[in-house]
Amino acid sequence: MEGGDQPVKIPGRIFPARSSRAIPASLVVSPERSVVLADDSTLFPLGDGVQPKFDMPVGRASRRLTLPDGSLFETEDHAAVDALDRGSMGLRLHRAERFRARLVLIVVLCFVGAWAVWRFALPAMVTVAVWLTPAPLEQAIDAGSMQSLDLTFAEPTTLSGEKQDTIQVIFDDLLSELPQDQRDNWDYTLLFRDIPGIGPNAMALPGGTIVITDALVKGFDDEDVIGSVLAHEIGHVVGRHGLQQLYQSLGIYILVALIAGDTGPILEEVLLEGGIVLSLSHSREHEREADDFGIRLAEEAGYDPAGLLRFFAALPDSGETDTDWLSTHPASGERIEAIQNYIDGR
Repeated sequence: MEGGDQPVKIPGRIFPARSSRAIPASLVVSPERSVVLADDSTLFPLGDGVQPKFDMPVGRASRRLTLPDGSLFETEDHAAVDALDRGSMGLRLHRAERFRARLVLIVVLCFVGAWAVWRFALPAMVTVAVWLTPAPLEQAIDAGSMQSLDLTFAEPTTLSGEKQDTIQVIFDDLLSELPQDQRDNWDYTLLFRDIPGIGPNAMALPGGTIVITDALVKGFDDEDVIGSVLAHEIGHVVGRHGLQQLYQSLGIYILVALIAGDTGPILEEVLLEGGIVLSLSHSREHEREADDFGIRLAEEAGYDPAGLLRFFAALPDSGETDTDWLSTHPASGERIEAIQNYIDGR
């Protein structure tokens, strides 16, 4: 506003609402408030901090300002109105600069809030969602994932029926050592697939389906290795790691819908994107839990848990390929050391 903080006074006339009588008046504008002061001492306020906005000029016709109560102020002082508009523009720019600083703060707070949701709220929601997930939904996830796998990468197994029976016996031995509740909570199924390009691999789906590749069976003619790997995968099922990773990847919208009980869209989303489950990489915490569970289960079923170490040793470094077992089951020195310590302490 021109003149610093000095009020601006524009002469004119006012037509009170619901009246055609014109009263000489002046528009007084200051940074704090704007009012129209009639010569009869009547005040017509525009509101605190409100800057007046006149109608667009039409030739030399009077400039008009409509007040909140419906009254109309007119003036022929075009120069004063133009000066007021220029001052209002400067004031708006000043306010915009102040708003920009607040906007930066708001953006920072949004990022902090998003991080807090990801760090604290999302894990809690994942836990609740996993607990609420019914068995039929887990089985549907398994079916959708296998359909996606069979339509994209997997081929029917080339293993002989005799070899499949041998691996199935190992799997059944492991299941027989599970506590009753862990056996009853999932529909455990062992499936064989020839999946070119992913090497020796095994994966556990949320509903109890475990897939083992031909490359793993053919590459390791060692029942202790097969038993240890399958026991590890059973550990992922019991720990519900696949479901946790799935919900973590799908995000908050899916979790809110699930917790609210609206599982229809959830099921549709998962079935349409069944391949998500197959591409998820387990966290190192989940791997440690599955290791701890698996080596004990393998030993209880009569298999040497050192087979898991031999399996690790035979695989290439995880940095060499992104398709082998290590790409979805990240190994670490701590994990290998923990397995070795368990074996040494038996």
